[in-house]
Amino acid sequence: MKYLILLLSGLIALATSCSSQKTNYELIAGYQDTTLTFPTLSITDTTRVLAVFPHADDETIAGGLIAYFSSQGAGVHLLTLCRHDETRTKELNCSAKALGISDVEIAGLINNSWDDIMKDDIKFWYDETDSIQQIIKRKTETFRPHIIITYDSEIGGYGHPEHLISAIETEKMFNSYNNGSAYRPEYLFQITLTDKLEDFLVANTPNYAPMLKKQNSNGLPAPDAALDISAFWPQKNEAALCHASQFKTLKKFYIIYDKNAAEKHQHAFSHEYYKVIGR
Repeated sequence: MKYLILLLSGLIALATSCSSQKTNYELIAGYQDTTLTFPTLSITDTTRVLAVFPHADDETIAGGLIAYFSSQGAGVHLLTLCRHDETRTKELNCSAKALGISDVEIAGLINNSWDDIMKDDIKFWYDETDSIQQIIKRKTETFRPHIIITYDSEIGGYGHPEHLISAIETEKMFNSYNNGSAYRPEYLFQITLTDKLEDFLVANTPNYAPMLKKQNSNGLPAPDAALDISAFWPQKNEAALCHASQFKTLKKFYIIYDKNAAEKHQHAFSHEYYKVIGR
């Protein structure tokens, strides 16, 4: 029995080792763009940041940036557009706490099924874009953020239509303010990737190619800013771990780091990339 236990322990250790070796973190680290920097921003305890996403767990994609702003004293609010059940709402609040988000507002819009997303046959979102923009604008007018964070308005991350529509309407809302406005936000940060990371992380997802064709797009917008999130990976990982119901997806996109290779994982995915639209 002793030898059987030792043999099983050895096999488990070998399986764990092999699992952590499946990801070539050194190769992925080369997908980063080291020429990009982060814009110089004056962030104080009076700075207000609004993150706009359709789903609970989307905020983790920008988890490093959100945690950075929070660490600088900024007040961060999260507007989640879709309604969720009790479990996912609890997960969302847990994630928000981990990232230093002080307020979560859930708009309660239809959260279409994955089957409908795959068929691009979603209810409400294509027909009610003006209503979606007004929801975002009401939150913006109330909170008056200096900085807004959302998905890209080109393909919506990996081709998810609710990602895309929320980003397009956020950008339209952002651009609706002009020099004559009593208030207007200063910067819009749109999540994106380097070309190599795009190929690695999203190019093989099922929605990606159809959305490129539909949008007549070449892919995600080129980033013009990169934030080194090395110091914020523990918070980003903690936030992702809150979303237990979404582990499979978050691990697929490397938002939860490999506990057997945490240092290598964090080094390989050491930056978040953004297209920044500014005044």
